[in-house]
Amino acid sequence: MVGTEVQPPKRIQLRKEELELLSKEELIEKWLQQDTYLDHLESSAGKNSAENLELVSLRESEEKLKQQQLEASRRENVLVMRLTTKEQEMQEYAHQIQELKGLTGPGGSGSTQQLRAALLDPAVNLLFDRMKREVEAIRARLQETQNELSAWKFTPDSNTGKRLMAKCRLLYQENEELGKMISSGRMAKLEGDLALQRSFSEEMKKSQTEQDEFLLELDEEVEGMQSTIYFLQQQVREAKEQVAKLQAAAASSDKRPLANGESMKPSPNPTSEAPATTNDKEDSIQNGHVGDEEVGDQGKPRPDAR
Repeated sequence: MVGTEVQPPKRIQLRKEELELLSKEELIEKWLQQDTYLDHLESSAGKNSAENLELVSLRESEEKLKQQQLEASRRENVLVMRLTTKEQEMQEYAHQIQELKGLTGPGGSGSTQQLRAALLDPAVNLLFDRMKREVEAIRARLQETQNELSAWKFTPDSNTGKRLMAKCRLLYQENEELGKMISSGRMAKLEGDLALQRSFSEEMKKSQTEQDEFLLELDEEVEGMQSTIYFLQQQVREAKEQVAKLQAAAASSDKRPLANGESMKPSPNPTSEAPATTNDKEDSIQNGHVGDEEVGDQGKPRPDAR
């Protein structure tokens, strides 16, 4: 019939006696109906598998949320209980203060003198100081508890959460910038030190090269001076030998007898002038030696000065 819903197949359940009474055709028909029922079950299970997974995930998230809610409510109850206890203590302290004010007032009952004497007692003063410190500590703990309660209610969507997140981002950016500045400053310092070391090493190499060249020049000058000194020593030795020979010849000529009424004054001859010439030569050699030394000090010596 059109418009009617298709009834799902039903499970075939037969007892042992019914199975024995069924014929072969009826048994085949029941078997086909049972297969139809199994196909229907498999198709419905495939359709509901995705829904079952979503349902499981939703149930797990619901359980987590319930646990978080229970934890938050438990913590809130603890904080509220602590806050209530502190408020009761503060009320008791305030009641005690009011009683003391009533006793000290003009309409108060009791002995005012005794109360004043009690207030002047150091033990009472110490007690009041201790109570004052306890009240201040309780107020500080109350403020801390309220801050914890407000922080527990913090969510990223709240104004406080947004401000905190913006502050965290700003601090993170500042830390990155500081890290970059520190790394770039260190690199610049290292590059500057490296450039200074390179310039210093270049200067040291240059000065070492100049010193080597100067030492080579000094070695050449020393060798020239040594050869000049040796040559001059030979000249002095030869000059001394010539002077000795000339002095011996002059002495032998002075011992000869004078003949033909010659005067005692010796006639000028080349032999008598020889010593002077020899002495002049010796002086010139010595002067030349000194001049060569001066030349050796000022520049390179000339060994071929002969």
